[in-house]
Amino acid sequence: MRTSFDMHAQEYDSWYDQHSKVFDSELAAIRKVMEHVHLEHRFIEIGVGTGRFAQALHITHGADPSMGMLKFARERNIICTQAVAENLPFRNTIFDLALMVTVDCFLTNLKQAFAEVYRILKPGGRLILGMIDGNSELGNAYGKKYEKKPHKNGFYAFIRLHSVEEISACILEAGFRDLTTVQTLFKPLEMIEDVEPIKSGYGEGGFVVIGSNKEEYDSR
Repeated sequence: MRTSFDMHAQEYDSWYDQHSKVFDSELAAIRKVMEHVHLEHRFIEIGVGTGRFAQALHITHGADPSMGMLKFARERNIICTQAVAENLPFRNTIFDLALMVTVDCFLTNLKQAFAEVYRILKPGGRLILGMIDGNSELGNAYGKKYEKKPHKNGFYAFIRLHSVEEISACILEAGFRDLTTVQTLFKPLEMIEDVEPIKSGYGEGGFVVIGSNKEEYDSR
């Protein structure tokens, strides 16, 4: 999978130029859930890719297994570490917030990944996860598209979309609490010409953002 991402990093990054209002809509939904950002806090994006979200959200650190992707992220002034979500090379309780955007569909072990995120967050830290809802119209469209042509874009051969319920259950099992969800992208991507609205909950929009907190006083 790393080789596929390395080979298609430019293509991946340019997709956001071609779908700028989709990016802006996803970004607005993430900001809605991030709440207050303090400059003294230490943030990381796990699965940082080419760094577009991290740069826009002023996130300084990023982790990703693909060196090709990280090359772009470094050019966006992200402090990068090559790593998979299931094995993060950071000490315990070092970050205040962790962001994951459309990463769940590429993970090999969801439980291990969320346990690792929980470990590196400080007590009271926050996980923000943006995902394509596998049960949405957008999720169904992606599923059908890549069932027919799974190898057209190499990294999509590894994609597995999840439902919001499945991801929420894994987040809770890792120890996170106080889950909140918002949704956006209510039209087919090719029809989005302006920033989409944001609604609470899930079940209508194709892109869902889940916010959750680590306990202030973690006994583990």
